Amino acid sequence: MVKHFLILKILLLLSILCVGQGTSVKRIDSNLILNEIKKAVALTESSPNEAYELLETNLEKSKKNKFNQGEFLATAALARWNFGNDLNKAISLGNEAIKGFAKYKIVAGETLTDLHLLLAEAYDEQGKKDSSAYFYYLLGDEMLAENSQDPNVNVQILTKLAIFWMNLDYNAETGTAYKKTVERFLSKAKIEAKRMNDTILAKSSIYFLEGAYNHGLQRMDSARYFYLKFLKLRESNKSLNITRKISTLYNIADTYVQENNPTLALQYCNQIKAIGNEEKNKKYLAYFTSLVDLLTAKALFQQSKYQESIDLLDTTFEALNKTGKHFRAEVVESFNIYAENYEALGNAQKALAYKKEYVLLHDSLSRIEKLDMISRLEIKNGLADKDSEIERQQLNLEKAKLNVKQKNLVIGLILAVAFLAVLIFSFWRARNKSKQKLQNERIENLQQKIRIERLKASISGEEKERVRIGRELHDGIGGLLSVSRMNFEMARKQLEIKQNPDFTDGIQLLEEATVELRKAAYNLMPEVLMEHGLSSAVKAYCEKMMVKGRTKLTFQSLGNPYDKSTTIDLPIYRIIQELVHNIFKHSEAHNALVQLNYQEDGTLSITVEDDGIGIPKEALVQNLSMGLKNIRDRVNDLGGKVDIQSSKENGTSVYLEFDFYNDHNKLL
Repeated sequence: MVKHFLILKILLLLSILCVGQGTSVKRIDSNLILNEIKKAVALTESSPNEAYELLETNLEKSKKNKFNQGEFLATAALARWNFGNDLNKAISLGNEAIKGFAKYKIVAGETLTDLHLLLAEAYDEQGKKDSSAYFYYLLGDEMLAENSQDPNVNVQILTKLAIFWMNLDYNAETGTAYKKTVERFLSKAKIEAKRMNDTILAKSSIYFLEGAYNHGLQRMDSARYFYLKFLKLRESNKSLNITRKISTLYNIADTYVQENNPTLALQYCNQIKAIGNEEKNKKYLAYFTSLVDLLTAKALFQQSKYQESIDLLDTTFEALNKTGKHFRAEVVESFNIYAENYEALGNAQKALAYKKEYVLLHDSLSRIEKLDMISRLEIKNGLADKDSEIERQQLNLEKAKLNVKQKNLVIGLILAVAFLAVLIFSFWRARNKSKQKLQNERIENLQQKIRIERLKASISGEEKERVRIGRELHDGIGGLLSVSRMNFEMARKQLEIKQNPDFTDGIQLLEEATVELRKAAYNLMPEVLMEHGLSSAVKAYCEKMMVKGRTKLTFQSLGNPYDKSTTIDLPIYRIIQELVHNIFKHSEAHNALVQLNYQEDGTLSITVEDDGIGIPKEALVQNLSMGLKNIRDRVNDLGGKVDIQSSKENGTSVYLEFDFYNDHNKLL
């Protein structure tokens, strides 16, 4: 017995040791994976192929061992690695990593900030300005919320924000609003640079931003001066990474191309090609190499090397397509270079074909099949089925009532005969009333569903009609205006019309009409609303409106907003747009506030107020203003509540409430 007890004790001790060793091994493996990922990130610029293999290996290890932190840190690093190789994959991996961090509550810190920066750049690269702006504004919020964040990261974010804004208004005149916005980013970057420990790194960061600022304002000499100072300081400090070096050299080359100096531009293009052609960099820098080839083709055209430019464009687009979908100004402009090359070679047919392709790419990002009529028929048929069901239910109810009357008569006769019959009758009648009540409740619920379905159909139909009109304006009339302008330009060249003010003004008016039409079509269906929900869309809209007037506009979002769009978000967004537009147009206000409050019971309340001159009492009481009438009608159609208070002393305050917002998210 003692012997068996000793054996059992020894086995127990061994099992405890095994468990302890197993736990220790798992902890060591986790730390090893994290260190390997950190090592891979550090190697990405110097040895990108080795870094890629390390990340892939540790991603598989993490998945196999269900080590969530390692899995999504590796995914985030691979997303950044693929930016210059496969843009679509970079976006997919970036979104996957963000969802993983949120799902498993992983504290990602600067990695999450870098992902937001990556997606902002990637969506901008694809021409999705709304999505790009969403992540840029998100970065701005994070930068303000995290006062202790690394100033190096803050300067990098502010630099990207400034460049994004300059690309957004690339053809804008050097007006007050444009310069004011860029200078605001520049000023904030200088403040953050003062917090940096490395003074050389701080100065060089500002030099790059100053170069980009002057580049955007077409001050090419000043832009090159700052770009070269940036390169010199970073190289002396040995802190110049490959991608930043390539982007700076590319910017310098672009300034020479814009000044029609292809010889000097090609010198810098060749420096970039030498870096990209190194074996270790070919895969990692595939996109950057293709981008500089597009600029090289433009320089060759300026040197009148038309066939050489065409051949380079052919090979470049073949390589560029392998790196994902790209829709930036340089890519679209290349089709115009194609057309100019063929026109110079006397091939009018190909020149016109590429010119039309350029116009289509310039004016439209995508073409979607028109399914509006089919959708409407489906909605109409669905409502017809519901109406038929209600009629059947009402007929059954009438029959039930008739049966009750007949049976009550029979029971009344039986009551006169015996007390027992009375008790039986009472029991039967109570049960029958219960059935009748249940039937009424069912009909009432069905009617409620019909009302909701009709509201859903109305909102959906309005939304699709806006999208249809937007596409018709954008793809139809917008394309015709652009082609008309192109034909007038070609006619002026062919007929050798000299500088005629009327002819020139006519072409300019066509250009302005095209721009305004594209803006109108774009405003009919904001992309950020569809992808990121009401709160993000309103925030992005307020950010845009802030730079367009003297009114200081503040946006607040309280509670937990939905991160995806619902059917009723679009009409609510339109109401807010109308209110903000009225503030900027009529109120003469210095300050304004837009606040969204998502309450726990599913109620959404919205406050839009300003300190302006108010609304005339007569217009407010009698509903004389067409804008006010439209807003009240829209809110009533959605079943919401609206309260408007206004005076000359206190300005205007509009309060909206939708107490069934949560039900709509479930049903719609």
